[in-house]
Order: sequence, then structure tokens, then C-alpha cells
Amino acid sequence: MKKLFLKAGDQLSKISIIGGAGTLGTAIAYQLSNHQNIDEICLIDKNRNLLLNHVMDFQNAFPAKKIYEGTYNDLKRSDIIIITAGIPNRNDITSRNVFLEGNLKLFHDLGAEIKKHAPDALIVTASNPVDLLNYYLYRKFGFRKQQLIGFTRNDSLRFEWAIRKTMQLSARDQVFSPVIGEHGESQVLLFSHLKINGLPIKMSMDQIGQIKEQIQGWFIQFNQLNINRTTGWTTANGMGELVTKLLDPTPSEFIGSAVLEGEYGVSDVSIGVPITISNEGIHGVQEWDLNVVERGFFQNSVNQVKDYMKSPVFI
Repeated sequence: MKKLFLKAGDQLSKISIIGGAGTLGTAIAYQLSNHQNIDEICLIDKNRNLLLNHVMDFQNAFPAKKIYEGTYNDLKRSDIIIITAGIPNRNDITSRNVFLEGNLKLFHDLGAEIKKHAPDALIVTASNPVDLLNYYLYRKFGFRKQQLIGFTRNDSLRFEWAIRKTMQLSARDQVFSPVIGEHGESQVLLFSHLKINGLPIKMSMDQIGQIKEQIQGWFIQFNQLNINRTTGWTTANGMGELVTKLLDPTPSEFIGSAVLEGEYGVSDVSIGVPITISNEGIHGVQEWDLNVVERGFFQNSVNQVKDYMKSPVFI
């Protein structure tokens, strides 16, 4: 694999955020401003006055950091580019894929700009639908699959929240709660790989049912609030974890949407799977053992994403 970076782990890095004035962009910028290995953050957004308001605030909050309003030309030298730009969020939807047509138009333009100014940067897509947009960048612009990651960490964090609530765990308990598949309705909760304090745990059907109800109920309640705001703090927390791993030369494990070429018997799609990552990008996809039910759910999730790829707007 071609190395994307040759820097040591303690060198300082530049992050660019496209969509830097929105809920996700600002929350992520705040999280990353606290990162000791990041000294430069470029924020890009079409809402210039709102962006400048945040930039001026960030510059006072983090005077030692270089945080500024940028243009696409300023993507140069970016180690990581995070895309949060998208059409306005809505809560009257049944699927994240309703954002596909509008966000494809945005990605057509910003993908070309990234290819022009920072062709070797790692690219993390947080805009929805994550899986489809991540694959679009791969197919349309020819970015290497190793440099493209769709952000899906929120699914695992929400799974952990439901587990903790159902089992009444303490803050000291450590939970490993992986979720794979589509970043959407067909996501697959991997109960077979669930660990608490490093040990595998087998849950009863009643506990599994409660956890699923907790997650479903969360989405219902969140949308019923009728506030056109997405999960900024959850995303910022998870993005902080991901960026830390992407700045580290030592490979580690994460779950994100990656382009598959035969792994899990699947090709020509981007979907959430366990991956090994470092500052070189994605080293490879980890093919975990899935039980019969999980494998069926995963294949269904793949099929669902591929069905959306047949849309005339995607083709």
C-alpha cells in the first residue's frame, strides 16, 4: 500500500472540515481543537457569517491553534478532510437516504475540489447517507479505497448507551458494542461480539429485546422533538476517537464504512465493517465470524444499500 503520510506520531497535523459552520462541523472542530497533535484546522462553509462567528470564537478559545476560514484552495496539505456538508437536516423522514439526491450534487462539486487540491488526504464522510456518499467518492473520482472512511461510530455508541441503560452498568464498566452494516435502518447489532469489561457476554432474548426497543425508542423521541438539529456531540465524540487513530502510525481497530472488494463475500459497495486503520488509512477489513442470523442481516443490509445505488440520481 502506498504510504499517505511519512510523519512521526508526535508531529502536528492539519485537519480540514467541509461544512465547518454546521452542527457537526462546529462540534467536531471543538473536539479536535483539544487534540494535542493537531495545530491547524481549516473550516469551509458557504454560510460565511456564521462560519466567521465560530472562527472568531474558536480563535479566542484556542489562541495557540491556527483555526481559520478557508476555501477549497486551502485544502492543500490537509492530513485529514472531514465532510459534514449536506442539505438541511429534517426530522420528518423515515430514512437517511432521502438526503441522497441533494447531497450527491454537493459531493459532485466538493469531490472534484478535494481531488484537485488534496488528492492524497484521508477523507472521512459524515454526511448522510454515509455509505452511498463514501462509495460515490470512490467510483466518481477514483480515490483509493484505503483513504475513504464513512463515519458510522454513532451506531456503536448508541448500542452501548442502550446496553448500559438496560443492564444498569456503572461508569467504570467497559463496553465493546460493535454495529456493522448500513448506517441506517438495516444496521446490524453484533450481540455475538459484545463484551463487558473485556469478557464475552451472552444476553437473554428479553435483554436483547429491551436493548432494541431502547434504540428504536431513541430515534422516535429524537425526531418527535421536531428540532432540525442532528447529533453533533455524539458525532464529535466518535470523530475524536477516529481522528486520533488516523493520526497514529500504529495500526488499530475501528468500525467504519469501507469499500469492499470480496470481503464478507461482498463487492462494489461501501458499508460498515471492522477495519484496521492508522495514519496510512485503511490497512484492511477484518472478517469477523458472524452467526447465521447476523450474516443474514448483514447481507440484507448490503442488498439495501445496493438497491439505493440503482437510483437514477446515483447512477
